Amino acid sequence: MSTTAWHRAKAQLKASLPTLGGQCLLCRQWAPARLCAPCLEQQARRAGQWPACGRCALPLAGLPGPCCAACLREAPALDRCIAALDYHHPWDRLLLDFKFNDRPQLARPLAALMLEALQTLPRPDLLCCVALSGAGLSRRGYNQSHELARRVAGPLGLAYEPRLLVRLPGPPQSRLDAQARRRNARGAFVLAPGAAQRVRGARIAVLDDVMTTGATLNEIAGVLKRAGAREVWGWVLMRAR
Repeated sequence: MSTTAWHRAKAQLKASLPTLGGQCLLCRQWAPARLCAPCLEQQARRAGQWPACGRCALPLAGLPGPCCAACLREAPALDRCIAALDYHHPWDRLLLDFKFNDRPQLARPLAALMLEALQTLPRPDLLCCVALSGAGLSRRGYNQSHELARRVAGPLGLAYEPRLLVRLPGPPQSRLDAQARRRNARGAFVLAPGAAQRVRGARIAVLDDVMTTGATLNEIAGVLKRAGAREVWGWVLMRAR
């Protein structure tokens, strides 16, 4: 058997073996999956406490209607938004590891959580991700939003365009306060050359890892709508309150 055939056979054998489990990524207890059942059940209970606003994904806190008071007063550029998780302990630690501690392998279990939240939703015509600037991509080595989006697109059967948007140079949003985030997001994104035809008349979902003030996603929604998008939806892993 050649070396290549040996490695191929070894990979096939490994793929056929059952998963024996390991530590839960959150509580560090042994579990047959990357996230244990008690941690997932605790999150499900928390998520079920309050319905979320359909435009900004913040909790409605028992208020009637599909949108929060702030979105009713001034509608955001996003037509709808959904978050799989709240940004809270211990899930925030998992996101920070994924985003800043060189752990792109966390994209798989995190994307699985997004898929659960997205399964019953209408499908967009096109999925894209929030782009990183050239400097940001060089510094991190990967775009965390792309790593999530490409794992969501396949199971949902979506057309995915990872290079629909270009992010212009500027400071990272994570280092700024809320007011500075809004200023920094203005004019930070443009359509990639030749992308206008894909956008015109389309319902587009924009995937991001975390939504804090909403400045980034609403700026992108404005760019896409000015280019002729019919609707723009925000799909986020975590929503900060």
